[in-house]
Amino acid sequence: MLCSAIKTFKTTFTKALRAGRGSTFAFVSNTGYLLERYAQHLQVGALSEALQRAGARVRVAGLVGAQKALVVATLVRQLSRLFVCVCNDKEEAAYLLNDLQALMGEADVCFFPDSFRRPAVFEHLNTTQTLQRSEVVNRLTMPHRWGWAIVTYPEALFEEVVAPEVLTKSRIEIVKGEKLDIDFVIQVLVEYGFVRTDFVYEPGQFSLRGGILDLFSYGNEYPYRIELLDVEVESIRTFDPLTQLSRQNIERVQIVPNWGTAHTREEKMPLLRVLPSDAVLWIEDAQFLHDRLLVCFEEAERYAAKLSALDPEEVRALLKERAFVRPIDVSEALRSYALVFSIPPTDPALLEAFGLAPAR
Repeated sequence: MLCSAIKTFKTTFTKALRAGRGSTFAFVSNTGYLLERYAQHLQVGALSEALQRAGARVRVAGLVGAQKALVVATLVRQLSRLFVCVCNDKEEAAYLLNDLQALMGEADVCFFPDSFRRPAVFEHLNTTQTLQRSEVVNRLTMPHRWGWAIVTYPEALFEEVVAPEVLTKSRIEIVKGEKLDIDFVIQVLVEYGFVRTDFVYEPGQFSLRGGILDLFSYGNEYPYRIELLDVEVESIRTFDPLTQLSRQNIERVQIVPNWGTAHTREEKMPLLRVLPSDAVLWIEDAQFLHDRLLVCFEEAERYAAKLSALDPEEVRALLKERAFVRPIDVSEALRSYALVFSIPPTDPALLEAFGLAPAR
């Protein structure tokens, strides 16, 4: 026991599961049955009960391989809450993401990356990752009827996101069957930083040909094709920008700007301040998270000090705004949530920052 406020659960899942009927292959191939077995495990039940207490602080030890993903997926189903898994780095996060998506389905697991091509190297933005960040923030503002999960890592938490109230005002909704002022939409798109092109192939582009508006929003995986009959929206569907083939007919579309660069520092806040109050955060290594955020802060200051006109405009905007999160801000924000640690902090200052009492 490293902290008196932390209850430790040392797992013995493998041994317990092997005691069940049938071969390992038979139930591993059936994820539903496998999750059900984990749900019946005494330690998982105790962990689930512990997380329902206000201000829960729990350490889980002894997990190997994909067992962390199995426990998280089981708890998400049992508690119907958002779980945010903070891994040590991007590679580790990618492995956990794949495991969780295999167990829970892609729709219920989101990846929240940093905005740059390489973590903590503030030279070039990655458009795809900016899109993924926007998708997560967009989803956080929507109501949810069941649990889901976000997988992330320190460099991604280091960057702030647009505040929910600003996001709501910035979002425009187009609904099938309703009237649409196309001139107004184009004006808004230009203000949001969208670029008019002949064909859309990446987020931030739109095209208009007759009564057809193609739009690739920052908050969605595929572009939209909106067909107008005079001033009325006749149909909305997603399509593949490479083949131009339709994918899905939908009733409404939400247009969002590039939230990473389209807003000022005053309109942004840490992701941890956007999460629902009942969210559970599973932190792989609390000390490493704190230290890595400190490195990111120092690197961002170093890059900001040597900015020049040759740097990409989006990068200059981010670094000049200093829309980044200090380690102490992360620690203070985490105090509001139920926390699970694989490796809890040992430093007395961090123990206090995470709302933990040092062991006596």
